[in-house]
Amino acid sequence: MMNQNRPGMTDRAGLFILIAFMGAGFVVGGGFSVVLWKLMTGQSISQMQTSMMDPAFVNEVRIIQTVLAAFIFLIPAIGAALILNKKPLTYLGFTQKNSLKTIGIGILVMAATVVLSGALATMTEMIPLSPGLTTYFKGLEDAYMKQVKVLSEMSGIPDLLVSLVVMALAPAIFEEVFFRGGFQQMMTRATGNVLVSVVVTSLLFSAIHFSFYGFLSRTAMGIVLGFLFAKSGNLWIPILAHFFNNAVAVVQVYILKMSGKNIEDGMDDKFPLSLLFFAVPAIFYLFKWYKNSIAKDNALVSDASIKQSI
Repeated sequence: MMNQNRPGMTDRAGLFILIAFMGAGFVVGGGFSVVLWKLMTGQSISQMQTSMMDPAFVNEVRIIQTVLAAFIFLIPAIGAALILNKKPLTYLGFTQKNSLKTIGIGILVMAATVVLSGALATMTEMIPLSPGLTTYFKGLEDAYMKQVKVLSEMSGIPDLLVSLVVMALAPAIFEEVFFRGGFQQMMTRATGNVLVSVVVTSLLFSAIHFSFYGFLSRTAMGIVLGFLFAKSGNLWIPILAHFFNNAVAVVQVYILKMSGKNIEDGMDDKFPLSLLFFAVPAIFYLFKWYKNSIAKDNALVSDASIKQSI
């Protein structure tokens, strides 16, 4: 994972390039999305803003969301890695291999983190806010829920599979490539401080979702994903853990839809605060198991390398 950068290129420069590319991705991706929407629907940009909340345009919305996320996260990370390093995929963490056991433990860590996030969501709602801020933050949550309802239009297994790709797999790949493979990787190599890099990346990861009530939950999830990557060097592990988290939510929505229940009433992601005393020790224990499994994976790789050289 620590392969050499191109001559004259530093990881600190890579961070600035990555952030600049992300900003450009917002602009270019936004413009391209408007053109793509026009081609798909024949509507203007003013009509697009309304139709994006209309379930009748669910397929178009899915395409736009995926394309925009690719411009904001995936393309900037790959572009910055290409400029920075001769082996961009290796740099981002796509070549390291681990056993199915290690990957499975990583997903178990994420399962425990879901419980932690639910308890933190309950804690966040206890934070006193002014009436104005409460109204503003609730408005953001309502807008997010409207978008979820549009993307969650599912009437059968084919729709579920499409939703899993658009709402679970694509975000997991795009966001992990940018935040863990790109930002965290560059910051760690630039500063030499894994803990600071994981925390800062997690705060950015949470802030980009523009959710006050989900801020602590996503920060905690980002920290766990960050350490899953930092300990293994294998980007596929946080990608699969992230996908697991997203997929659980998508399947939950599908079950609610098929049962004729209201999504807002059924999608309660809050857990009792008391579960913090279960989730935190469970995560620490599972991480210890995870690190031991990685050590065994690395030992097997070293043994295989020695045998090949003999």
